[in-house]
Amino acid sequence: MRNELREHFVTEISRKQFLQYLAGALLMVLGLNNLLSLLSNGTKVIEKHTFLPAPDDGRSGFGSRRFGV
Repeated sequence: MRNELREHFVTEISRKQFLQYLAGALLMVLGLNNLLSLLSNGTKVIEKHTFLPAPDDGRSGFGSRRFGV
């Protein structure tokens, strides 16, 4: 087992092969990450917040209402 592993580490590869292995490993990690996040989150529920309109007190124009309403 150790000899086989040592042989794999000693084997020379070209730059193109190295980049191919690196790209494949990166795609596997990203794909696995996305799969795990999909399985762990399930379906997301988006809560809608409804804001009541500000009471109309007859004032209008810039600065007539509270900020954020």
